[in-house]
Amino acid sequence: TRLLQAVGIANVLAHCGLYVPCARARLPLAAGLFASIVELDRADQSEGRLGTELVRLRNLFESVPPGSLVLLDELCSGTNPSEAIEIVDMVLRLLRQIQPHALVTTHFLDFASQLQNQGSSDGLAFLQAEVDECQGATFRFIPGVATTSLAVGTAQRLGVTFEELERILENRGDTRSEEIDELTPGDHGKQE
Repeated sequence: TRLLQAVGIANVLAHCGLYVPCARARLPLAAGLFASIVELDRADQSEGRLGTELVRLRNLFESVPPGSLVLLDELCSGTNPSEAIEIVDMVLRLLRQIQPHALVTTHFLDFASQLQNQGSSDGLAFLQAEVDECQGATFRFIPGVATTSLAVGTAQRLGVTFEELERILENRGDTRSEEIDELTPGDHGKQE
């Protein structure tokens, strides 16, 4: 996600004739910029997360000119993996007809590995975030498909472990520890 944001910002700056935040850059002149990055849900949306993303994808194929920069972050992550992979595969195959400069991120690592193993003749290249020996981010990218999304490490870093959350609940003091008596079908709402 951060790489896509950085590439998008660098391209906007370069196309405006401004300096880009890097030591050196070689950016092709893009016919347009299209970004589909996960956004916060709003109460006034007519579609859910997946539906909103699919509407954006349709707009991509309706309006983006060839040679555009296309940034797709976590494509179809708002649905189950098997159906999402079907949509991602369709989008990747059809993107070739637009001939964009496209960057697509995914946590469907098995699918990405499968695509990589099919060979590079289809115009795809794969990058993964480099991690150090302690599974920490180096903020560099290296060729290949990641074998982990580092979710467990991220959860640990942010204090979202069973032990930590259990400790938080114990310290809150406002949680009920006594068992709730099971009500019989006719007793709903009655108090003794």
